[in-house]
Amino acid sequence: MRAVMFNRIGWGALLLVLLATEAADAQRRGGSTRRRTTTEGNAPAADPNAPVVNPATGNAVSTPVVEQQPAGTSLRQDGVGAPVSDTPRKSLRVDGVTERNLSKERVPLAYDYIREDDKFWEKRIWQVIDVREKINLPFQYNVEDESGVNQLFINILLNAIKNKEVEAFSPIDDRFTTVMPYEEIQGKISGEERTVKSIDPVTGEEKMVTTRDDFDPRTIKQYKVKEVWVFDKEASALKVRILGIAPMVSRMNEDGSVRASIPLFWVYYPDMRPILAKYDVYNQNNDAATISWEDLFEMRFFSSYVIKENNTYNREIKDYIKDGVMRLLEGQAVKDRIFNKEQDLWAY
Repeated sequence: MRAVMFNRIGWGALLLVLLATEAADAQRRGGSTRRRTTTEGNAPAADPNAPVVNPATGNAVSTPVVEQQPAGTSLRQDGVGAPVSDTPRKSLRVDGVTERNLSKERVPLAYDYIREDDKFWEKRIWQVIDVREKINLPFQYNVEDESGVNQLFINILLNAIKNKEVEAFSPIDDRFTTVMPYEEIQGKISGEERTVKSIDPVTGEEKMVTTRDDFDPRTIKQYKVKEVWVFDKEASALKVRILGIAPMVSRMNEDGSVRASIPLFWVYYPDMRPILAKYDVYNQNNDAATISWEDLFEMRFFSSYVIKENNTYNREIKDYIKDGVMRLLEGQAVKDRIFNKEQDLWAY
C-alpha cells in the first residue's frame, strides 16, 4: 500500500515539474519575440541620402554610383551578370607568370603535291562533329585571349568572314558555287533588323530605334565536314584532305523536338588553314601545351561520324536507314572500308 502511494506521488511531482518547465520556455519565447518586434518597430527608416560612415575610423565613405538598368534587361547573354562588350578588350597587364607569345605569324605546312595520275583510289565522304562529345569539348571553349579575341570556334569563323579574310558559300550545295555575304549570314543567325518604338527612361521621349536579336553561339552544336580520302601510289600512303566546314543549326518542331539540322554556310577549308593556324586550341590538362586549330584538324584530334559517302543516288545514310543506331553502325562501316582498302593494297 505504501509503495502504491509513493508511485502516485512520484508521478504527480514529475508531471508538475514538466508543466512548469514548458510554461517557463513559452514565457521566454514570447518575451523575446515581443522585445524583438518592439525594437524593430521603433527603429527609424534608413535615409538613402545619408552619408555612410566607417565605424572603425569615423570617416565618411563615398558610395559607388550604380546605373539603373531597365527592368528585364540582361547584362549578359547567358544571364550571369557580367557586362557584354562588343569590342575586344586587350589585357593591359601580363595575365600569367610570363608574357605569352601570341604567334599570329604562324603559317600552315604545305600539302604534299599529288599528281592526277598518282590518284590510285579516292572516296568522298561527309561527317558530322558533335561538340557535346568529350573529345570535342575544345569547340566549346568560350573565353577571350590576351588580345581580347574570342576563342570559340564559331566566332573564329564568323570573324574571318566579317573581316573578309575568307569567303562564305551558300548551303544550297556543298560545291562552293555561290558566295554568301556576311549580312546574309547575320540575318540568319540574328534575325532581320526591325524598327520598334522605344521610350527614353530619362526624358520619356518616344523614338523609333532599329534592333535585332543577339546571336547565341551556344546554339551551334554540330559542324558538317566534307573531306576526300585518296591513295597516293607515288607515296604508297592513304591521305585525307578536308574540303569544307559548315556549322549546323537545329530546326525545332512545335513540341520542342528536333526536326532537322541544316548547315548555315560553308567555308572552304584550304582558305581557312592560314587563319586557323593563328588560334590555339584549349588543352584541359596543360595550359602551357597547346596546338593550333589547324593542327587539330590535320592530326584528326576530333571525333566524328559519317553521314554520307559518295553514291549513285546521292543519298545520305538517314535516307535509307531510319534507326539511329544502325546509322552509326553504317557510318562506321564506311570508315572500316576505307581503312581496309589501304591494308588490302599491301602484300606481305
